[in-house]
Parts: sequence; C-alpha cells; structure tokens
Amino acid sequence: MLSNRNIFIGTVLLLAGFMQILYPIPSPVPTNLVFMVLAAIIVVVQGQKDGMNFHAASMAFVATIVLSILANNIPAFFKPWSRFLQFLFLYVAASPLISGESADRVKRQMTMGCLWACVAIAMLSFLGYFLGFGMYMSGFVQSYMGVTGHANFLGFYTMVAMVWFAALFFRGTNTKEYAMIAGAWVACLITLLLSASRGATAAGLLGSLLVIYMRLKDNASHMMTAVAVGIGLIIFASPYLAVYMETMTQKGIDTDNMDSSVAATRGYIWELRNMEIEKSPIVGIGAYSCDITLPSADVFYNEKNGNIELGSSYLGLMSQEGYLGFICFLILAVPIAWKTYKYANKQTTPYAQLMLGLMLAIACHMAFEGYLLTSGAVQCVVWWFVVGAAYQCDKVADYPVFWENNDPITPEEYVQWKENKQ
Repeated sequence: MLSNRNIFIGTVLLLAGFMQILYPIPSPVPTNLVFMVLAAIIVVVQGQKDGMNFHAASMAFVATIVLSILANNIPAFFKPWSRFLQFLFLYVAASPLISGESADRVKRQMTMGCLWACVAIAMLSFLGYFLGFGMYMSGFVQSYMGVTGHANFLGFYTMVAMVWFAALFFRGTNTKEYAMIAGAWVACLITLLLSASRGATAAGLLGSLLVIYMRLKDNASHMMTAVAVGIGLIIFASPYLAVYMETMTQKGIDTDNMDSSVAATRGYIWELRNMEIEKSPIVGIGAYSCDITLPSADVFYNEKNGNIELGSSYLGLMSQEGYLGFICFLILAVPIAWKTYKYANKQTTPYAQLMLGLMLAIACHMAFEGYLLTSGAVQCVVWWFVVGAAYQCDKVADYPVFWENNDPITPEEYVQWKENKQ
C-alpha cells in the first residue's frame, strides 16, 4: 500500500487541494491539517519498521518555539499552541527530526510529490494565461495569479518548478526531451514574470544556475558552451520577454493614489520586526505572534484569523523566537546545506545537486516572505520537505523522475550506471 508510487500520487493530490487553487477540494477540516497528520503518521509508522533516529538540532529548534510561547503572554487570537501543533505535524513528517531507511524513503517520495504539484500549478497557470482561464489579482498592480489564490503563491510554485526543470534537463536522452524540458523552463520564466514576483524570479534563476553549474563545472567545454548559449538566448529573447515584464516593472513605480496603509511598504514591516527584536532579543516576543502595541502594527495582522505579515522569514524568526531560535535554526540548516554542497560537488550525486538548488532558491525567497514556521502555507511545507530530503544526500545519489517503485540508486550503483552508459 505504501509503495513509492502511492505515496507520490497521494502527496500530489493532497497538496493540490492544499495549494488554495481556484477550485479547492471541499473538506470539513482544513486540507493542510489532513495532509500534515497523515504525513506524520506515515513517517512514524514507517520509521518503526527499521528503527528511528532523532536529530538533536531539529529537536533543539522545536524547543525554542515552545520556549518562546511559554515565555510570553501572547494574545489569544494568535492561537500559538494550535499553530504550533499544526507545525509539529509537518515537522515530524518532513524535517530530519526522525530518520531511518523507511521513514527517509517516504520523505523522498513526498518531496517529489511536492515538486510535481508545483509543476502542475505552474504549467496550468502558463496555459491559463494564453487560453484565457487564468486569473488576475486586483489592486494597484494587476498581478497574474494563474490558477492560484495569490500572485505570490504562483511565484513560489513556479520558482520551485523552474529549478526542477533545470535539473531534469540533464536527465534528457534525446533532442525531443531536451527541447520539451527547456520549453517548460522557459514557460516557468514567463509565468514568473507575469506574476510580478521579483524575489521568486531572482531566486528561481539563482537555483537553476546553481544546478547547471554543479552539473557542468568539471567539464570546461560544456560550461563555456552553456555560457555562450545562455548569453545568446538572453539577447535573442529579451525583446520577446519584455511584454511579460510590464507588471513587474510597474511594481517599482510610485503612485499618488496609494492608500496610507499600503504605502507602508515591506521596509516598514522590517522596521517593525527590528523593533520587536530590540524589545526581546533572546527568546523573542513569542512564536506565531507580533507586538500589537507598535505603531501601525494593526495594519499587518488580522485579529479575526491571527494571520501576520512578517515580511521576511528570517526577521520573523528573530522577532518571534529571538536570537536563540535563529541560532538554533542555523545550527539545523547550515550543516545540512554544507553537507549537501559537498556531495553536490561530485558528478555522481545529481540528487544532492537538485536539493542544493532548491535550498538556495527557497532560502533566498524567504528573505522577502515570512513562512518558515507557517505550516498553513505550502511554501513552508515545501521548504521543510526539501530540508528533510537534503539531509539524506549522503545516502542517495539519484532521484526518481516520476514515481518509480525502485528507490533512488546508491552512489556506487550510480558510478556503475554512468560507466555502462559511456
């Protein structure tokens, strides 16, 4: 029942409903909560088959969330304990907190499901623009949001899909496959430009370039060819892409008609976060909350549902959990990123190269969007699954393209496969 294929398909279907597309799956309980609980149960059950290992840094990071809530008197409408419990389900299912052969296999397949769900949203939105069923977000700038509920959502999903297609390109075996994958990558770029998500566009390009660099760095001739072709394509495509950049360029233009609350830009949100850090630098003001006494703070949180506009995952982490939480996050994430980088340097580990590209893209994107602990956001879900999958880069060389029932091959098998192919 828990074959790789079933896990993959189940993840795609659940995440599709979770992604807040225009036609969400009706459910008496939030789809994301169902997804989190099921995922956590599957990982724990599978982990018991061959033993479970617990990651100390992951446990420490969770402890800082609990400490920040206990140490502060958080307004009830923020529902910190309820939000923490929801995050905990995701954390158990996706992060390196629990590891083991069976549990890791589940995480890998769920991660692939996350990637292909992002691809589905990106491609549907691309088609929606040209076929006329995609939607636009009203406001001062008419950002394209495709088949999602917000342009920022579309930007994130498409960014992830772009990095995936950059990695998938090297799996091609003939000219037709190369052309199809390259065309899908260009479609992602156009969709990102339409969404006017500058942070996601930059992050998607950086992640893609990192994957390409890692694949070609040991072959100078291929690298030079790729650079020359890339520059040529940019020069050739610039006039054609300009039409899709109109919305993005409008974002940088000041307008006299902006409401005073909207005029308080992300810069002011960052200022609020810095004031909160100064107020409680060690343990923060409390996870899943903000300081409601600060000037104009009420513009950036909703008392009805407790949602907060943090403006940045990193500033939000420091303001809510203090330097203690931020340091524990670095202790968790940096060693995983470094290990992934070391394995990505080897030509025999395309799995690590993909995960490194995804980690870079999402880490850059988090500088402008606050969702690190918000398990109600798909961005948070994808990030923690990528981190949990990257943690396994020392055990896995290759990745399944779709839903192969055979696990990704080991580094030794990959070397043999490359030799046989040559």
